[in-house]
Amino acid sequence: MNTNAFFRSTMANNFATRKFFKRVASDMESQLKEWHKGYQVSVETWRIYSLCVQNGENTYQVALSKNLVDILQHEAPYALDRALWRGLVSQGLVLQKTQGNYLDTVLDAYDYEQQKLAL
Repeated sequence: MNTNAFFRSTMANNFATRKFFKRVASDMESQLKEWHKGYQVSVETWRIYSLCVQNGENTYQVALSKNLVDILQHEAPYALDRALWRGLVSQGLVLQKTQGNYLDTVLDAYDYEQQKLAL
């Protein structure tokens, strides 16, 4: 999956927190579905901002406070993505080989290289 840093920066600066979280979740779902069509992503944006990823019997969930989501949104255009992906990986989600620049842009070189070594 490819991403455009200019458009993401514009979204991070102009979207409300809830809308931005849902956009990030949508981008993550697109990446996951490139790997396997069976991935299902659900989002909760009430008191806690939660991203739940399911694939078969495997379920991964990351929950963040609205305040933290707001901070990450304004810290850097991909800081929220990075936090969510790291949370999923820490629970056992394995990143797969990908085409495009999305994960390279989102994850620090160390994070992504460590995951690629596992492939």
